[in-house]
Amino acid sequence: MKIGVVSDTHDNHEAAKKVAELLRKRGIKIMIHLGDIISPFTLKIFSGFEYYGVYGNNDGERLLLSKVAEENNMHIEEQPNIVEISGKKFILYHGSGSVEKTRKTVESFAKSEEYDFVLYGHTHIVDIRKMGNTLILNPGEACGYLNGKRSFAILDSESGEVEIIEF
Repeated sequence: MKIGVVSDTHDNHEAAKKVAELLRKRGIKIMIHLGDIISPFTLKIFSGFEYYGVYGNNDGERLLLSKVAEENNMHIEEQPNIVEISGKKFILYHGSGSVEKTRKTVESFAKSEEYDFVLYGHTHIVDIRKMGNTLILNPGEACGYLNGKRSFAILDSESGEVEIIEF
């Protein structure tokens, strides 16, 4: 099962539309967003996907984000959000505090060996690695604001292969 994984759109509508377009062109039906969507208007761009997500530290309009999600049959929760997709267990986490603190938290999730995939955002830095049998993935930033590169990932949940798409 191929899944689109995106984080940190930060209300960049152009980038969000491009991510949605590229996922649809590849026939991807499931999308995971790892936080910092920012506004309900940006969230609407991702309607039509089987959508799972978490709120990020910059998602202030949670009430309206929640309403838009509910109206569009999208699933968004506080972090961490544990979901099962195609028999695989995922923990979705945005992150908090420093890069180091976020990575330590992510690594503790992976070391628990309870999850097939630990997906996170917040740092705006691509991270793909295995800890034991758990794949850790940060798709980088879709907005392109901090590192100047817009990226998202396509995860094959069966093989564990990850493709980073820069756009």
